[in-house]
Parts: sequence; structure tokens; C-alpha cells
Amino acid sequence: MSDDGARRVTYSGYYGADSRPVRGVIPAEAVVDLVVNGRALVNLMCTPTRLKDLALGFLFNEGLIDSLDEVAVIELCGHGQSVDVWLRHDIERPELRAITSGCSGGTTFGSAQEPPQRVESDLLIAPKTVTSLMEELSKASSLYRRAGGVHSAALAALGQEDPLICVAEDIGRHNTLDKITGAWLRAGRPTESLIVLTSGRVSSEMVSKVARLGAPVIVSRTSPTSLSKELAQAAGITLIGYTRRRSFRVYAGEERLVTES
Repeated sequence: MSDDGARRVTYSGYYGADSRPVRGVIPAEAVVDLVVNGRALVNLMCTPTRLKDLALGFLFNEGLIDSLDEVAVIELCGHGQSVDVWLRHDIERPELRAITSGCSGGTTFGSAQEPPQRVESDLLIAPKTVTSLMEELSKASSLYRRAGGVHSAALAALGQEDPLICVAEDIGRHNTLDKITGAWLRAGRPTESLIVLTSGRVSSEMVSKVARLGAPVIVSRTSPTSLSKELAQAAGITLIGYTRRRSFRVYAGEERLVTES
């Protein structure tokens, strides 16, 4: 299985009345089994890259683990078609599964109606930083430039030469957040000053994942939903959407925006 997230295909290109075969690439999509303590937990529809990060982030965001210390073993099996995770404790397997609004039919065991945990942070951010970070995400979205059809997300930190700590791309925007969360778990970095960047729509489950992560700011290229706005306000998260080169919209937590003198 290729690890670059794309597959080479030949398609018919039509140009007016003429057509010809064209070689190109499209995003890869796979069904990956997440197996925990020897039992299948869920099937993840995803771009098959950064699968360990995806598994760790999913377990963390679903509240099944709180730290990497709880993971005894994590390995890829079946030529990358399964992620096998052994925890240092048993888990209570949730009965209720919700199909989220994420691309490719996301799954969560939580409830979108539950209030998220409150995020405490002294982070302040300048308007020009918001727009420049989104430009950096666009530059780093290499799979999107090659194949299109995928979302991207990143964790960013201010005050360093390269502000993007990690970047993930996937057919599912919720998967990109799980992947960057898994990367954060591996790195063991604090989150009070981190900014989450996403190319996709910010829905309620996206805000819940950001609140679980503890990041105080989420910046999107597109729109939030009404419920995500309510959840962001309840969690103390700054929610920014429709970010362009010189403009954006703040839907919650505007007090973190500072105007430079």
C-alpha cells in the first residue's frame, strides 16, 4: 500500500468534442480496522497515511485514553489495513455510535449535545497571523496539490521559524484532526498556546475534538455551523472562519484577537 495518500489512474479527459486517455492521480481511500485489546472497535474510512496517529487521536478524542502512557503497543497489521492497539487497561466499549457530519461518514461514540470541556489559555493572536497561518497550511497541503479531494489540518505554534508543528491530510476532515491529535500525543507538547488550522467546515464534532485537545483557537478556510458556534462559545474557544489573504470572520472568542500598534 502506497504511503503518499494518492493512487495513479488513467481516466478519459473530454475537451469539447474530443477525448483522450490521461494519466493522473486521485486521493486514496481505504477501510482501516481499529482493533483495541484484541477486539475490533471501529472501521475507519480514511486516507491510509499516518495511521498510528489516526488511531491514537481517535482513541483520545473519544475519551478512551488520556495519554500515550496508557498505550502498551501500537502496530500496523495486514499490510496497513488494520491498526492493532494494546492498552495497559481495559476499556468500556461504547454502545451508542453517532454518524457525524464529517466527510466519508465519520463516527463518534460521544454526543454532540454534551458541553465540551472549557479551554483555559492566555494566548493572543494578531489578525495578520491568522491569515499568514492559513497561507502556510495551503503551502503545506502537498497531497491536495497533487490529487485534490482531501482536507488538511495542522497544529501551529507562534514564535518559531516554522509555525506548523504537524500537518495531516485526509479525505475526512475529522480524520485530519485525529491525525494531528495523535501526533501531539506522541510529541507530548502542551496545548494551551496551540492553534488548530483546518481547510474544512467546522462542525460540532470538530469543536469537541479541539476542546478535548485543549487548543484555544481554531481557524478554518470555510464556515462553522450553528452548533459549533455555540459549543465554541461554551468552551472558550476562538472560532474563526472564511479565512482569506486579508480577511476572516470571528464567530466566537473575539477577545483573543489583538490589533498590533
